[in-house]
Amino acid sequence: MKKDIKIVAVISSPNFNGNTASLVREALNGAKKEGASVTEIFLANYNLEFCKGCLMCNAKGKCPISDGFEEIRKLIYEADGIILGSPTYALEYNAQMKCFFERLGTYTLYSSLLGGKYVVGISTSYNKNGARKVAKKLTGVFKFGIFKRSYISGTLGVHTMINGVEKKICENTDALNKANKLGRKVTQDIKYNNRYPFQNVIMRLVTAIYLKPIFKKFILENKEGKERASYSSLHERGLI
Repeated sequence: MKKDIKIVAVISSPNFNGNTASLVREALNGAKKEGASVTEIFLANYNLEFCKGCLMCNAKGKCPISDGFEEIRKLIYEADGIILGSPTYALEYNAQMKCFFERLGTYTLYSSLLGGKYVVGISTSYNKNGARKVAKKLTGVFKFGIFKRSYISGTLGVHTMINGVEKKICENTDALNKANKLGRKVTQDIKYNNRYPFQNVIMRLVTAIYLKPIFKKFILENKEGKERASYSSLHERGLI
């Protein structure tokens, strides 16, 4: 049973006290009550540039852009569980969250540096189905573990428009309770090493049979050059 548990929340809402941020913080409260140490990353507080698609992270293990992202990357890599929160914009997560995913880079993907971690997705929207869709979409990057899989502890989508009137989350005790339970759940999953054997099973089979051999060959062929950092990370962790 894991004892020292780190949970990091990434909030992409531009509204510090908005509905999405409030739900994510309530999930962090739940995680904290289960004994986890918690950290909040409010993306709007960071000076983040857009990914330039240079792929240098694969060779160097970090992004060449000098801004606040490497601080975020370190927290993500050290975390056992990650809570992702974004408002729903046109049935998608917002641009700040998209920037966050892109800045994690192909290095994170190729090296499976999200492998072994547990994730929760939280979103709010005027539309119930939209919020649920985006909450699930937030966890999508965790489904694609080439060399080591990740786990999805759950999602929460909350609609905030009731009878044509937007409601504040502070008035929605049911949603807050669900967020708190989700924070507790992700911490318990980590604590008791819940493996979810049937989660994403089809994608895992496709990855194991088809994608992993392709990526492995590519990384080995370029381990002294453009995939130097990817190879080093995988080799150090016994994954290649």
